Amino acid sequence: MQRLFKNVSLINIESGEVSECDFLVENGVISKIGKIENFKGEEIDLEGNYVLPNFVNLYANAFKAFEENYPELELQKSCENDVKRLLFVKNILSGAFCNDISEKNSLNSILLEDILEKSDDELSKISDDVAKSKAKLFIKVGQTLDELGRIDKTYQKPLSEVLEDFGFLDRKPVLVGVNCFEKDELQLFSQYDCDICLTASEDGRVGRRPTNLLALKTLNFCVGIGSGNSFEIDFFGFMRQILLTQRGLFEDKNCLSEQEVLRMATVNGSKILTGQENSIEKGKIANFIVVKKRISLYQDIFKTLVWEMSKRDILMTICKGEILQKNGEILMQNMPNCDTIICRIKQQGER
Repeated sequence: MQRLFKNVSLINIESGEVSECDFLVENGVISKIGKIENFKGEEIDLEGNYVLPNFVNLYANAFKAFEENYPELELQKSCENDVKRLLFVKNILSGAFCNDISEKNSLNSILLEDILEKSDDELSKISDDVAKSKAKLFIKVGQTLDELGRIDKTYQKPLSEVLEDFGFLDRKPVLVGVNCFEKDELQLFSQYDCDICLTASEDGRVGRRPTNLLALKTLNFCVGIGSGNSFEIDFFGFMRQILLTQRGLFEDKNCLSEQEVLRMATVNGSKILTGQENSIEKGKIANFIVVKKRISLYQDIFKTLVWEMSKRDILMTICKGEILQKNGEILMQNMPNCDTIICRIKQQGER
């Protein structure tokens, strides 16, 4: 199947260049980029709006997000699929493709958290399971000083060494948060193939200490962004929160650039999750978002995107050339909107 997207303002995440072009999608793959004339087939006019790679929600937990965001509703077993659909829809509306780790082996991912509640045998089994299944391991640890202190007291060694002893650092894990790790522990992680996921929205909501991104940059970690235990998903808001937090932490507006944080939200997340950077070029899968173009206060496209946009400016979310949502309307068959899903969960809970 062929589909032509016309009048595109294509943003290069690496250079900041904005190019006016069309691109042709065939069987879910971008087959041609440039000025395309005399096309006989389906044409979609993007009217000069911005096109950029989709956001990647690296770490999200549908069930915990439901419990924290809708505490008045009791989650019934019959509603679990609806909860996962709700997370999926909220991500699509925000231009994000989501890795939901609320179930074991969801998207071939395994989550390790609450280490003190697990026996040594359980920890060893989890490490072995990851190695056998080749699943992506997410480790949610080191987010509070209290947690680090209790683990240090129990094991008589730092958490970083505990993870090393059980073989978790050999599994190429994604460390979620790392809010309270000090430089020596981060240096230990940097000796292994570890990536980092920030959950800025969740951290801000519960008042956690901000992650030291400057230290992560110095040690060359690949850093992505996740929504964590939240259904409020707005990657423009996440990026602003990270920038403001880091600039306040170091009292230096140059410690982190808009380009860097946009790369975290798009390219880095894809690289961590799939091993490949998402980009819009010939031969690549046609995954992208369309963002409303408007008159800007800035000459810098990265500042324009980060400081002037919100999820309401996401006009389309496209996966393999198919439009999943347009102007806030879900176009996927048999996929209801958020209000319908929440209403159905409420009805199930009342029975």
